Amino acid sequence: MPRWLALTGYMGAGKTTVGREVAGRLGRAFVDADDAIEEAVGLGIPEIFSTKGELWFRRTEERVLRDMLGDDAGVLALGGGAVESAKTRSLLARSARVVYLEVPAEVAWGRVSGSDRPLAGDPGRFARRAEARDPNYRASADLVVDASRPVAQVVDEVAAWAAAGVEA
Repeated sequence: MPRWLALTGYMGAGKTTVGREVAGRLGRAFVDADDAIEEAVGLGIPEIFSTKGELWFRRTEERVLRDMLGDDAGVLALGGGAVESAKTRSLLARSARVVYLEVPAEVAWGRVSGSDRPLAGDPGRFARRAEARDPNYRASADLVVDASRPVAQVVDEVAAWAAAGVEA
């Protein structure tokens, strides 16, 4: 059975944009983890954070991902903090090939500032969080891609790697 292709990286790395394009090229289904969580819970991500808190969100994220990764393989855009969970990292190691879409914090900030993302309110905290998450992104990744380049180049690289069937 083919493994999932999971895209990880910080907010604004392009996981959803790249994931949709790569899924289309590979003829696979695309799933955005945040959309799946919203559907499972019946609340939007900002509302989940404001009413339930980040810890509740992360536990729900673990459960939704565990259920999803048991299904037919597709392309998955993970939430920016998903790999902070040891349980999620372990699940991904068993079920997916993981691509880290690496982008400098200042580029990511330019892409998400002014949005309704709960963790994108302060540029200093945003940059510190990006730096703190980097080791888990790297540890989870089978491939690291410079996502500050044009989307078409990123999609080309990820799709070619995935199509080649390279295993970690």
